[in-house]
Parts: sequence; C-alpha cells; structure tokens
Amino acid sequence: MDASTAARSGHCETNGNSTKMVANGSIPQKVSLKFGAQTQKSSRILSLLKFLCLKLVERYLVYWTSGDLPLSGLDALWQQKSDVNRLAITGFVCAENKTDFETAVREFQQVVVDRMMKAKKSDGTLRYPRARCRIRPGYFQYFFQEDRCFRIENHVFKWDGEVPSSKEELEAVVSKLSNEPFKEGISPWYFCCVPTNFGDKDFTLVFKMSHSVADGVSLTRFIINQLPDQSKDEKETKKFTSSTSQVPLMAKAILRTGYSLLRLILAIPDRSILHGPKISGVKKVAWNEEFEFKLIKQIKTATGTTVNDVLMSCLSHAIRRYFQKKGVANPPDFKAAIPVDVRLSATKKEPSFENMFSLIFLKLAVGTEGVLDQLQETKARMDECKYSGEPLATACVMMLSNELLPEFVIRKINTVITEKASCVLSNVPGPQNSLSITGRTIKYTTFWPPQKDNIGVGLSIYTYAGRVIIGVQGDVSVLPDPQIITEEFGNALKEMARSVLHDDVVNGNVIH
Repeated sequence: MDASTAARSGHCETNGNSTKMVANGSIPQKVSLKFGAQTQKSSRILSLLKFLCLKLVERYLVYWTSGDLPLSGLDALWQQKSDVNRLAITGFVCAENKTDFETAVREFQQVVVDRMMKAKKSDGTLRYPRARCRIRPGYFQYFFQEDRCFRIENHVFKWDGEVPSSKEELEAVVSKLSNEPFKEGISPWYFCCVPTNFGDKDFTLVFKMSHSVADGVSLTRFIINQLPDQSKDEKETKKFTSSTSQVPLMAKAILRTGYSLLRLILAIPDRSILHGPKISGVKKVAWNEEFEFKLIKQIKTATGTTVNDVLMSCLSHAIRRYFQKKGVANPPDFKAAIPVDVRLSATKKEPSFENMFSLIFLKLAVGTEGVLDQLQETKARMDECKYSGEPLATACVMMLSNELLPEFVIRKINTVITEKASCVLSNVPGPQNSLSITGRTIKYTTFWPPQKDNIGVGLSIYTYAGRVIIGVQGDVSVLPDPQIITEEFGNALKEMARSVLHDDVVNGNVIH
C-alpha cells in the first residue's frame, strides 16, 4: 500500500504494522486520545490554580477591608450542613439550684459575659473571639464576621415552653432544641436555661454550638476549665493516638496520607437497620448518668486492658443487643467515625475555640458474641489504631482538601467517605472532681456529636466526678428508641464485671 492509499484508507504503514488514524487520516487515534487526556488534565490543574489564586486574593482583600477572618479547612468542613443534619454539638449541664429560676438565669448570663466574652489570653487578646462572630459566605470560602450588635440575651436565655416534670420530658426538650436551626445573623451558639419540676428541681443548661466554631475538645475544655467557679489542674489524659513519641506517628502519617484517603474511598459502606435508610432530620436523645467510673477501672485492671477498651466494648455489646432486640440475630460489625484530638502540647496552654481534630474509622466488635471475647477483640482493634498514624494522616487529608478544593468537590468526597460509617462516636474524659457554676454544684454533664450526611446515630461517652455518662442521639427513622442502647450499656457493664470481679464488688458499684 502506497502512502496516498494509506492516507485515504485511514491506515499508515510502520514497520509492517497497521495503525488506525483519525477521520482526516492525518493523526493516529491513540496519539489524539493521549493528547486530549493531557489537555484535559492540564485544564483541570489550571482551573484549580485559578481557584486557589482567587481564594487567596479574596482572603486578603476581605481582611484588609473588613478584618473578617477566613474559616480554616477544618472549620469549613462543618458548613456543609443540611436540613437532616445541622452539624452542631448539643449537650447540657445539670446543676443544683437553691434560688429562684429568674435569679439563676441572670447570674449565668453574667458568668458567660465574664468568662467567655471578656476572657483574655496572657497577651491581652480575647480568648474566645469566635463567640462574637457570625459566619458568612464569601465567593470562594466562609468568613468569621464580628457581630457588632451582639446581645448576650440572644445567646443565654430561658426556656419558654412547659417545665419538664420528668427525665423523659427533659429529654424531649433537649431533642426539640437539637432539631431547631440557629437564628440567622448571629453567632451560632447558645445556652438555654431549662427549669425542672422533678427530683431535686435542678437547673439545666442546654448548650448548642456550631461545629464550625469549635470542636468537642475546645468546647469541653471551656465548660470544665473556664466556665466553672474553680477548676483543679489535672493530669492530661493520654490521647487515643499517643505512643512513646509523636515523631514515629508523624512519619507514618506522611507515608500513609495517600493510602488513608484511598482506603476510605474504596471501603465498603455499612448497611444495616441503623445505617442505609433515608434519615428524616428529626433527632431524639437519651442519656444515662448512673455508671461508676471506679468499676470500669477495676475491670480494666483485672483484664489487662484500658478504660477506653472497656467503655468501647460495653458500647459494642449494647449495640449488638439492640440489633438482636430488633430481630437481627447475628449483627455485623458496626463502623464508627471517631473524632480524635490532634493538638500539639503547645496549644493547650492558651485554650480557645478552634477545630483541631481528625477522624478514625473503627469497626466496633458488634459481630463478636460474649463480653470478654468482645473486650479482647476491641482491645486489639484499638491498639492497631493507636499506633497506625491514621488519625494524623486523615487530619492532613481533611485539612488540605478543604483548603485546596472547591466546596462542591469537597461535598462529594465527604459524602463518599462518611457513608462508610454507621455512627459518630465521641469519647471525652472530663474532670474527676466536682465543679460548680455561680455556687451551684454541677451534678453531671453530657453531649452528643453532630452527624454528617446520611449518618443518623450519634454516641458519646463522658466521664465526670467519678461517673460515666452515656449519651445516644438517633434520627427517628433509624433509631427511634435510643434509650435501649443506654440501658444495654448498663447490662453489658454488669455482665462484664460479674465475669471478672467478685459479686460484692459488682453489686456495690455498677449503678447508684
């Protein structure tokens, strides 16, 4: 075949081989496709660079013209809220009250003004400047904008509904508040002061804060260190990610960053009665504050495990029993997204509201029968996570992706990642001594972490003044009866204690 014939027929002869050509017979198709792919790739890179340049220009222009500060990547992650998940931390403080309710509200308002709004760091700057800021969208990012019409009455106010006359009615009040959006145009946080008409007629402070303002560690440190009348300095609890040195974990994190992202994206999503069905956005909460921390420490000593191992194992057992009560005889393992604090020690000296966390995706041993077998399996999985460097790697991925990519891309990535987990589980150690606010002793406190996208279950473990408080929040479409899990946690703790401790120790310490 001569050259002209080859050109007309769409072929070219090269070393006796025939290669397809494009329609006009001038460029090989493989070369054309490769060139097109490279052009498309270059175009995407150029678009990303344009986005980053425009974002940077907007950031500096806004700062120099108005002083507004941009949300960090981890702050902005929590602006991807929806009508079914509003991405706010909800909780409450239960305190004794010896005065009338109106006096208690006024005194607490003044405490928040003095200990939050006016609190300063050692250099004279405000410790919690975000508490005065609303969050507004820009063209390429979100900004903290000072609320120049700030009024404490918008953020500390009394409950105007019926006074709850039982714990169940108080749970309904907290559930209602957790379902409502923040008021527009003001900083997204508040304390709602709720009177009670049962038991000791305690003073209940329901708090709610957008996760974009602060993570659970920041908020908890404020509530136990800054808000009370006094607080004792306690030894910092060992982090979930701690080892003998953070250097090896940092090295692992650098090496595992790409792997961690790939593994998250390719992981098979959980599917069960608690995760998969469409959620409604209507939340229901429950809690149980009656578990003795001393008993859990005795169990961990007897079994050679840790406090966290025992708590997570009891929670896994409670979820297993919930499945079985709903007709699932052999439930599968249950994946939990667990927030992990990744602050360096230097940041602890000047506490403020910020987001410095990561996520690990831990499979709770729900599929394992027997409390002791479940405990050992939980310990093995927890140990693997502790020394993997995964939390630091995930933190890098979350921070960089939210800084470098447009929001519509981040939403898609986050949806793919969060659908892997069935719940969000937060485990926060609190002080082991009793605290007070305006002279009123804090009996106990608890909280519920926000859930993202299609996750409808939030679990929390909080230790305070010798107690362990278990909180459960469920979307009514998947978990309409969260109190079952809190009850089964107590049953699991009793069963575990009877397996490893003497009966007299068990009977005297499980529940008040």
